[in-house]
Parts: sequence; C-alpha cells; structure tokens
Amino acid sequence: MRALLAMVLCSTLLLAQERPTPTPTPTPAQAPASDRPVLVDGVVATVNDSAILITTVRTQANGRLNALQQRFGQLTGQMIETEMQRALDSEIERHSLAHAAKSIGKFTPEQIDQIVQSELERDQQEQIRGIGSINAYSRELKRRGRDWPTYEHEQRIDKLFDIAEELGVRQRLARQTNLFLTPRMLRETYAQNRDQFVRPALASVTQVMFTGPDAETAATEASTTWRLQPMTARQVADKFTDRGAIAVGEMLTTELAGGLAEIRAFALAGPQGAVSPPIKFGNSWRVARVGEFRPARNATFEDPATQDELRSMCSRKVIDEFREQYLERAKQRTEVWRMFDSPRR
Repeated sequence: MRALLAMVLCSTLLLAQERPTPTPTPTPAQAPASDRPVLVDGVVATVNDSAILITTVRTQANGRLNALQQRFGQLTGQMIETEMQRALDSEIERHSLAHAAKSIGKFTPEQIDQIVQSELERDQQEQIRGIGSINAYSRELKRRGRDWPTYEHEQRIDKLFDIAEELGVRQRLARQTNLFLTPRMLRETYAQNRDQFVRPALASVTQVMFTGPDAETAATEASTTWRLQPMTARQVADKFTDRGAIAVGEMLTTELAGGLAEIRAFALAGPQGAVSPPIKFGNSWRVARVGEFRPARNATFEDPATQDELRSMCSRKVIDEFREQYLERAKQRTEVWRMFDSPRR
C-alpha cells in the first residue's frame, strides 16, 4: 500500500511525458480495451474529520518532481515515492496545526469558528464581486472541478492554519524576539554556518561528448540547440545520437581536474543554465551546461548585510522551534489515519 501514492503520480507523469498526438475519440463500440490504470481521486489520509486527497498531495509534490525531472531527465520510482511521502507528511502537519487552532490558545472553539466563518464570507463576497455574480462564481468553481462545499472545506483548513501560525508562532515570537536574538546567538550562528558566508564558487555540470570526424561540427550545432531549448544532457545526446553524441553524468566542479580544467573554469564563471561552446578534450569535443551554481563569497561577521542575514537565520530557527513545539501539542489533540499504515501482506 505504501507505493500506491507513487504509482498514481508515476502514471500521471508517464502520461505527461508521452504527450501523444491527439486523435479522434473512438465510439464506445470501437474503443479498444486499455491496460493503462485509470487515474481516480481518493483519500490517502485523514486528520480528525478532514480528508486529504491524492490530488492535493500530487499538486504539492509536482513542483519538486518537475525540478528533479529537469535536472536528471528521468525520474525513478524511489524519487517519486520520496517526494509524495514528503508532500503527504507536510499536508498532515498542516491539517494537524489547523485543527489544533481550536484547542491551543486564548480563544474558545466557538470564537475560532466565528473568525473563520467571517473570513470565508468576506472572501466569497470578494470573489463574487470580482467575477460578477454568484452564478458566474459557481460556474468558475465547477470549471475548476470544485463545488462550494469542497472549496469551503479547503479554505477553512487554510484559515485555521493561518490562525494556528499566528497564535502559536508569530505572537509568541513577537513577545520573545529580544530575548532570543542575542549577540552571542548571532556569533554562534555565524560560526556554525561559516561555510555559507565564506566559501569558494561551486557548480554542477552536465556534458555531452562527441567523437568521430564530424565531432566539432556536431558539438557546435548541439551547443546552439542547447542554448535555445531547455533540455537535459541525455535529451541533447539523443537528438545527436547518430553523430556520436554521448551524455556525461552530472559532476561537481570539485570533481573536474586535469584535462577538464577548461570546463571547470567555464562552470565556475556561471551563471546557472549557461552552455559552453565546443571544448576540445583528447580525441573528443564536449559541450557543457551549468546546473546549480553557487558564487564565491567572503562575508565577514561585522558586515551589516551579514548581520541582517544572521538575524533572519536566527529568527527562522526560533520560528521552526516554536512550530515544532506547537506541532507536538497539536499531534496530541488530533487523530491521524494514513492509508499506507495498514499492515503489509
């Protein structure tokens, strides 16, 4: 059962990757049977009386998965499952905090309900004014595959989560900021994270290697193509496979030495996404593309900009600690069910 989330999203990604040419829809009598799984929505977890749907988890995970796909070209089942589990955990925490808003803080559950209902009604009126009428608003919800009860439930969770953040984190932080953000804490944070302030440049590089009598010409064409189109090294190599192209796996600039020094120098100049001209390497020609890029930095502790960054880091650390404490209390007040918690057979 644990792999079900990954299976559903994987099917979606495969459908998106294939992008078949549209064809006329066959009549029911002509429609061929398909062994492709039918994608349906469903509940993958509940927090108290709130259901978390697979579509919600998929939406949360898609951004990270798309980034991974751009970087690596092909997603593994483990990548998909990891990101889906991470998205589900995040949604469960968000729902837990939202439900706990009624039982943690100085307001009664009835007062919290009144605040949320007032916010929902105000948002609804603003949406109706923006669209033109309540009928047009209903049609817009239907177009997005929602009705008002579903949309209201989603918005209620969002409002409750905002209240929980305000009561359990922001107000507490406002009362204790001066106590926590001491000069000693700033200096300790600088020492613990020194590599973020004083560091050499670093970049990741993917390459396509060309061999054969036509290698330089093919590499020149590939360099131009790669600059104009957002492609992975493997996709570029596939496009020029009949001209001796081979994709080289991602490498950090710290791994590039010797004859690859020219590629290393190009990558360290940045920026992210830069594509090199053909570079001679032994009996081959290579084209490189800069992946993640981190410029060199030498920021001292006394620098005012460094001080501002340290205060921001310390504040985030305190906020994370408060949120973690609040979440632990919220878990004691909510009941969570996960679909994949069932015993495996």
